[in-house]
Amino acid sequence: MTSPPATRPPATWPRRRGTCPGVLAPMEVGDGLLLRVRVPAGILPAGHARRIAVLGDRYGNGLIDLSHRGNLQLRGIAADALTAATDALRAMGYVSADATSEAVRNVLCSPTAGLDSTALMDVRGVARTLDARLAEDKGLHRLPPKFGWLVCGGGIGHLADSSTDVRFDAVDDVRFRLSLGGTLATAVPLGLCGAGDVADIASALGRAFLELRSTLPEPPRRMAGLVAAIGIEEIGTRLSPLLFPPPPSGGGSGWGQASHLMDVFGSAEPPHPDLLPGGEKGLITGKVVAFPFGRLTAGTLAALASACAEIRITPWRALILVAPSADAEAVARAHGAILSHADRRLKLTACSGAGGCDVGTTDTHATALAIADRAGPLLDEVRMVHVSGCAKGCAHPAIADVTLTARDGRYDVALNAKPGDDSSHTGLSPADAVACVADLLTEESSGA
Repeated sequence: MTSPPATRPPATWPRRRGTCPGVLAPMEVGDGLLLRVRVPAGILPAGHARRIAVLGDRYGNGLIDLSHRGNLQLRGIAADALTAATDALRAMGYVSADATSEAVRNVLCSPTAGLDSTALMDVRGVARTLDARLAEDKGLHRLPPKFGWLVCGGGIGHLADSSTDVRFDAVDDVRFRLSLGGTLATAVPLGLCGAGDVADIASALGRAFLELRSTLPEPPRRMAGLVAAIGIEEIGTRLSPLLFPPPPSGGGSGWGQASHLMDVFGSAEPPHPDLLPGGEKGLITGKVVAFPFGRLTAGTLAALASACAEIRITPWRALILVAPSADAEAVARAHGAILSHADRRLKLTACSGAGGCDVGTTDTHATALAIADRAGPLLDEVRMVHVSGCAKGCAHPAIADVTLTARDGRYDVALNAKPGDDSSHTGLSPADAVACVADLLTEESSGA
């Protein structure tokens, strides 16, 4: 007697895949295969950007997403075109030796490194060295797929609110503050280290994480969980030859700079997470452009690449055009780019929705844009409106001022909620959900 076939979850259930996509580990989604291209230090030469745009058109559906970890995602890659696309990306240096070495290369770097005169350190070289060490060191290839590293040089593009497993935040032009499991404000500090020791510290720290987590009944998958379970003393002893302890009071040279940064940023993001104001004030040598929901077309990427020397991919799903041409802004505007901090589309986040995800049942992008049209100035009073295709909330799993959660082609609408949270406004059609959001924002602004 054979066992009955496993029951497939309903299409509208959020499905946790347990891994992150890559070039060598493509993910099958609603519109084909998704390839995440890890770009070392987030620096994409214009020539490479043009070639990647060609790949997106030739082998995919022409859509490209910007990820919150500073990577590019090519969408709709056909299965029979995967080898050709992979070979082309390998020729440009974006493909690791194997899927395991690719999966651990989760390094977030200050996108304004080398462009910002207010930064403490140009961290491009450190980030690239760390990226290479993670790929080469087989002892680290057992790290969980979402385990992340951050290298921040400070300045206008500070990664204060980017939460990750291991942070290296510059405190001057040669040293970093090493901290674990969180944002600049919440990560637990271990000490100070030299810029030249970052890769060695990462190797030791990754091994310490793997060894120490294995001693626990329920091994944590993230550094914050390990720190919560055993504290930092045992972790710190593994790094003592390479690490300077923090001053007892938390102050002193170097450490005080980190404290100052927390005073400035707290747990909030930099002055604007999507368009850095330095682009308009001349503090960085580049033009910053964004796109609704972090999505652009291959044609747009090619056009932007022809209007600059280099593209930086930011974790705020925006791009910095380095050494832009005189017509770069006009080119970006012609391709639908967001160029103003006041653009209300920056208040909107949305996942791929129907057509882009196998569990999506609504056109999340259309719904979000309809909210911008209907709500208008009311959006000025909120920080974020999130439209999620299911309760998983891939685009923003945290609380938003207004959250729409889709199920079976309809929406639940909630204030100050995460995707899937309880709501008194349920089962609304897309049009009714848009009207509901406008009404709720009107009530909020009037104090009703």
